[in-house]
Amino acid sequence: MHPTPDLPLTVAHSHGLLDRMAVSRDLWPRDTLAVRDHDPLPVPEAVWWPETDEEVAAVFAAAAAHGKVLVPWGAGSGVCGAARGRDGAWTLDLKRFDEIGTVDAETWTVEVGAGVNGQRLEDALAAAGWAMGHSPSSLGCSTVGGWLAARGAGQFSSAYGVAEDIVVGVDGVAPGFGRFYAGVPGARSGGEPLGEAAWDALIGSEGTLGVITRARLRVRPLPEARVLRGWRFPDVPSAIEAMRQIMQGELWPVVLRLYDPVDTWIGGKTKPKKATSDPGGHRGWLAQTLAGVEARRPDLVRHELALPLALPRLLRGVADLGASGCLLIVGWEGPRDVVREASAAARPILAARGTDLGPGPGERWFASRHAVSYKLMPIVLRGGFVDTMEVAAPWSAIPALWQDVRDAVGAHALVMAHFSHGYPEGGTIYFSFAGKGTVDRYDAAWKAAQATVLRHGASVSHHHGIGVLKRSAATASVGAAVGAWRDHAARFDPQGLLNPGVLFDPEPEDGGSAEVAVPPLPRSPWDDGLARVRPGDVPWRAVPSIRWAWDRLPGPSRAARNAWETGWIGVRARYRGAEVVLGRGPREAVGPDLRRAVWADGEDAEATVGVVREGAVWMAAFAVPTPWAAVRDLLRSGLRPGAMGVVEGELLLGFRGPAAAAFGALAAARLGVPARVVPWRILPRFAGPMVPCDASDPDAVGATEQHVWRAGEGSDA
Repeated sequence: MHPTPDLPLTVAHSHGLLDRMAVSRDLWPRDTLAVRDHDPLPVPEAVWWPETDEEVAAVFAAAAAHGKVLVPWGAGSGVCGAARGRDGAWTLDLKRFDEIGTVDAETWTVEVGAGVNGQRLEDALAAAGWAMGHSPSSLGCSTVGGWLAARGAGQFSSAYGVAEDIVVGVDGVAPGFGRFYAGVPGARSGGEPLGEAAWDALIGSEGTLGVITRARLRVRPLPEARVLRGWRFPDVPSAIEAMRQIMQGELWPVVLRLYDPVDTWIGGKTKPKKATSDPGGHRGWLAQTLAGVEARRPDLVRHELALPLALPRLLRGVADLGASGCLLIVGWEGPRDVVREASAAARPILAARGTDLGPGPGERWFASRHAVSYKLMPIVLRGGFVDTMEVAAPWSAIPALWQDVRDAVGAHALVMAHFSHGYPEGGTIYFSFAGKGTVDRYDAAWKAAQATVLRHGASVSHHHGIGVLKRSAATASVGAAVGAWRDHAARFDPQGLLNPGVLFDPEPEDGGSAEVAVPPLPRSPWDDGLARVRPGDVPWRAVPSIRWAWDRLPGPSRAARNAWETGWIGVRARYRGAEVVLGRGPREAVGPDLRRAVWADGEDAEATVGVVREGAVWMAAFAVPTPWAAVRDLLRSGLRPGAMGVVEGELLLGFRGPAAAAFGALAAARLGVPARVVPWRILPRFAGPMVPCDASDPDAVGATEQHVWRAGEGSDA
């Protein structure tokens, strides 16, 4: 019998074996192999189900008193081992924080509990006429708290941003100081307010600093229109170039998803849907092969599958021979006129090298976009392993990175890839590998893959997080900046109660840190839409073509900027005696965002920011009585100006890219006042501390879809 600790409050808990096993691991494929092969895995000693912040604090106190460590747990959908149980530990299951608040139609936000399931949230929002737009493949088996803990990304992040862009405020509890809140407070927020640096450290900390109990998230009305199409390209580089032009042309597609030739061929994604009894339409080559083998000799399925997966180079060669071209899924959603103009402006870019396949491929992808998570287990049961790895890099680095990872992993597993997320400054590659299901082969494949990514100077994680799987690679990637995370840990969790052993390697006993070789930035960063800025520079003056013209770096807080805007992409500095590069790829999720600490305390620092290389521009002045309220309403209408500001009482709005004039015309129609077209100019935007204000506030300095903002305390405005 396990003793029940005395708690200040009665907190639901269990020592039952089934309850403890249910939260003993996440979906890390390496642990799945262990379960399949009947290898023992650690099981926690107890599981706790708190329902209030006070109950979370009570469990923290009991754990400290009894010398127990705690593993926060949401739904167990992670794939990197971040939520593994351990012998003698307690698991803190947060699913009873399951409240979904009413959408605030005035601010376009909703407050939800950290334990809310993603699909349940989207269904509830849709029933009320709203959507969030965060749509990970794991939507049906993940939680809001898990998205924030891992800096997750949904499939629509090219338009709506990643999890840290969607959140505007959080509440939680930390062992070191109890209740806290960050960002825009909610009605029940209490405790210590976190500064921006601490909030940066919390998002992506994977349960190592504190527990998020509630979050306030951006929402928007359900889209009026949606357009999805498939395009066939002859090769990956030509398709990547089209993706870059679309994103840097500020056309903001909701989907921009490229499948490499092997993935296109195996999945059959460019072929017309067949009218067969197969409800999924055309099934890929691998699925058909497995089904045929199983029908002939079900007793030999495991052994027959092991042969081709044991010869991955041969299998890849066959796939390469059969493949021809690659599929790009591209689409827009939102107000009908914005969707029309954006998709029309993108068509010449796509048609320059691509062939239009019509709406079929895009609509089939959309209908099955959450089914991918359920296709892996049959291969595991048949003797193989399957895993995925998502990395991020600037545009120019992607083709070589794609090829070199394929070559490195190809000795151990069959590799295919799709390019799942695009941003103005770069994109991501989502690799899938399948091999003979031994742990040694699995480990060898991952070791080769991560070494290749680090050698290229790319980001080792875009949205899956770190956990145990990528811990050493993440430690090498952030280098001496891990010291900034340890500083936060000393404040948030001084006794080390929360989830030790994940995220970063333990601190060396001598207190030092190994110098990590830092690969150079791209040879021609300008070609990637990037430029470098020093700390003393005013960004928009140092880089006249800067994409987001904040008057200081790193830009405003995430709550006070729009989800698609960024301040900086990367930071390089000499930090605590070693050279550090953070932000190796767009929207990376290599643990918490530590760029602010390195920028503030590093030597010889420089930041990488986005720039506009080329393209059409349009700008006009509008006489409106409340300019920033007009901007908020314009943003809510689906338009995203590339420049906005108030000059001598007039609102100036600018658009960039191939749809600039068309978007400008839509903006003028929405504002309902004459547009006085003016030459394009940089409009610097306020980036100090900001607080929400009334829409008519004469001291307003900015706007998002959620709020009009004015300068806050501590601002020098």
